[in-house]
Amino acid sequence: MLEPLQIEVLAVFLVVYALIAVRRIGKFKVEVWMAMLLGAVALLGVGAVNLGEAFSSINMDILLFLFGMFLVVEVMIQTGLLQFLAIKFIRMARTPPRLLLIVIVFVSTASAFLVNDAVVLVMTPVVVAACTIAKVRKTPYLLAVALSSNIGSALTPIGNPQNVLIKIESDINILYFAGRMLVPVVLGVVAEYLILKAIYRRDMGGTLDGGMPEPSSMLTSRTGAKAVGLVSAAIILGFLTSDLTGWPIALTAAIGGTAALLVSTDRRQAIKGIDWGTLVFFASMFVVMDTVGRSGLLEDLIAPFGSTLFAHGPTSVLSIFGLSIVVSQVTSNVPFVAIMLPVFKGSGASIDQWLALAAGSTLAGNLTLLGAAANIIVLEAAEGRGESFSFTEFLKAGLPTTLVTSAIAVIFLSIGL
Repeated sequence: MLEPLQIEVLAVFLVVYALIAVRRIGKFKVEVWMAMLLGAVALLGVGAVNLGEAFSSINMDILLFLFGMFLVVEVMIQTGLLQFLAIKFIRMARTPPRLLLIVIVFVSTASAFLVNDAVVLVMTPVVVAACTIAKVRKTPYLLAVALSSNIGSALTPIGNPQNVLIKIESDINILYFAGRMLVPVVLGVVAEYLILKAIYRRDMGGTLDGGMPEPSSMLTSRTGAKAVGLVSAAIILGFLTSDLTGWPIALTAAIGGTAALLVSTDRRQAIKGIDWGTLVFFASMFVVMDTVGRSGLLEDLIAPFGSTLFAHGPTSVLSIFGLSIVVSQVTSNVPFVAIMLPVFKGSGASIDQWLALAAGSTLAGNLTLLGAAANIIVLEAAEGRGESFSFTEFLKAGLPTTLVTSAIAVIFLSIGL
């Protein structure tokens, strides 16, 4: 039987994710960050957590990392550099399959080194505009943005928030991480392309109409674009060498964000343009997930996988992936990892088990629309431009993509054990 505190925590948890799933109450639109904030406030209100515990549960390294990276991306948008790069790649397309491949490759690559949530926020309107000009159906390309952002971000521990969490807690070497994930991610990108091309084969015929703007027309400040480009390169170099220098990646991102702000042509707008909603979401999520963990509900959640989760060899990898795929559809992948951090630390998880958690939770985000925050961001950005896709439409592409990419990752990660 559940104790009264557990019932309260579970009730708040279910209400939060019901709000995220429904996303509307009458004419009122429920933002994802708003639902999570309401959950954190509700837990404070019922006494499940006090203010001191709530503040101590917030991982400031993650917030600092996201703040810095969002600021860099915002200045890249402000100067037109990111749009310049996107248009330059998209103009290479001459047929729908080639456009699909270019979108997948660009988003996957960008998501490996920039925060994937920020990448999809920029790429969604670019892809909508490209599809409108080319007169092709937008759904396969929008799904490609979402799916590719998750697959590509699995390459490094700086590609998405859950990987950053794992990097901070496990101190896994960045180059080791990328080396182990390179082949699974490359094969995953190929698999995604073939799956989407097969599902939407009726939309892949013919040639594309011209009309894409010149990439240079996207630049609002050439000097600013060059400057923020150098800052971005320095940040990525800082990330890649962080294990040698000992510099925390959160500090590198914060310094890079500050440098980007200094070269911004409109600093006030750069600050306003930061995705503050996502920062609120993560701060609130840490409070909610820490409370869930301390309530004892966590033990029941992982019980079916308990005997194999930290076993040796392929069994452990398969169990971690299975748990990730199942639970991430209920909680989304970042909250899932936040829940699992104390379990992995307490069990003395190996580096390879941490890597399996990072890969499993990230690739699991492609199964359903609620599996990853990036999926919701793509949908909301598309709806803001008159486009949309359903939960079922996403599942049709997400299910085979998740199963195939996860199978590839399980095989290659198991080889190293």
